[in-house]
Amino acid sequence: MSEARTTSVPGAGGGPVARQVLRLAGPAVLASLMQTLVFLADRLMLGRYSQQALASMQVQGPVLWSVFSIFMGALVGTVALVSRSVGAGELGRAQDAARASLRLAAAIGLVLAVLGSAGAGVVARALGPDDAALVALSRAYMQVAFLAMPGLFLAVTSAMILQGAGDTRTPFVMGAIANLVNIGLNAVLIFGARLGPLHVPELGVVGAAAGTAVALGVEAALLLAVLARPGHPVRVRGLLRGSREQVLREPAVRRDLLAVSGPAVLDRLAVHVGFLLFVRVVNSLGPTAMAANQALVTLESICFLSADGFAVAAATVVGQRLGRDEPALAARGAWVAVRLGVGALVLWGLAIWATATWTLPLFVAPGEDGGPMLALARTCLPILALAQPFMAAAVVLAQALRGAGDTRSPFYAAAAGSLVVRVGLAWLLARGLGLGLVGIWWASTGDWLVRTLWLQRTFRRGRWKARPKWA
Repeated sequence: MSEARTTSVPGAGGGPVARQVLRLAGPAVLASLMQTLVFLADRLMLGRYSQQALASMQVQGPVLWSVFSIFMGALVGTVALVSRSVGAGELGRAQDAARASLRLAAAIGLVLAVLGSAGAGVVARALGPDDAALVALSRAYMQVAFLAMPGLFLAVTSAMILQGAGDTRTPFVMGAIANLVNIGLNAVLIFGARLGPLHVPELGVVGAAAGTAVALGVEAALLLAVLARPGHPVRVRGLLRGSREQVLREPAVRRDLLAVSGPAVLDRLAVHVGFLLFVRVVNSLGPTAMAANQALVTLESICFLSADGFAVAAATVVGQRLGRDEPALAARGAWVAVRLGVGALVLWGLAIWATATWTLPLFVAPGEDGGPMLALARTCLPILALAQPFMAAAVVLAQALRGAGDTRSPFYAAAAGSLVVRVGLAWLLARGLGLGLVGIWWASTGDWLVRTLWLQRTFRRGRWKARPKWA
């Protein structure tokens, strides 16, 4: 098919590649931090509500994250298709890819909402500890949280489309608005409030789930409204009903999308099967270790999602530069993003370690004895800081390869790191050698180290520069 070519697309300009990475990375990192704040607000408020509520998040948090990540793998190809098409000036093809991705996202989200809410009790009993109260809290949270899946899938897919087109600012702004909604609703729904004549009862974990669900719905609606604006380079309108030409083109576009995304689904599946086995080891250590791990993971999420922001920039630059037949600049952009990500995460890791005396107590509810949980969490902080450069390099390089359309290499690295190294070391160190939560964090660090070495070797080899069949 033929599309009009244009050079007036955001992020597709011919400036120095390092400047392009910086221009994209800044808003992308901030947008990722907005996701962190949703995660952080839920955990902090639940920690202030009760240690039992915070501990329960060690069950439902990993479950929801794993379900989302695995099925979101089917949409990972969105960035590659949109960014390469935009880089080549083929905006019609980019619009077709965006529309197909959003329709698939909506369908996946609706299916997961129905199945997840219905099966929440089974999942909570399978992964939860031998504690009826924790299992009940997890079931109640998941029954509500799974209903947010359509909004979550549409919001994240819309953000990927905008980022692939070079617009990383809009997802940040909409993420900030969603955060304000989430924090406001959490404050009312978790603890209860009297709003004039209206009395809102305290809902605890259910209130946290409901607040997040509404916030994600708002974010999805705002991002879809941006994509529907006349004149947008990757305009998408009429998800339910498109033009005859769009309907005829969609099967081919969807095949291209799934051809790129197929290995990513296997990647996510390998990672999260390993992750849930890893979580089962953590949960076997008891409620104190579960709460301590949730506090640490919440703080570390600032690092992970900062790395994800640099990864977005890397994927966009790689895809757009390959679309313009500039493989050398694509590689240079990826390495710039890696160096920036490593530097940022080293600083974040040291800051988390240095400020733990003030931050960790925020996860303890007033009147509860959080001493054992805090002491356990502090022993893991040096390992958390040590892991950050490896996490940064692995996250950015994996996404750079996906931006080029290579979704197989990240799968192999993830399978080796998550299924073999992380799970194997967790059982050996935490249970076999009795290191407990410290062993858990050494296992996680070993996983990131293996992925970094694997992906660095793959990226330097350069096979990702070849033009794929779908391009």
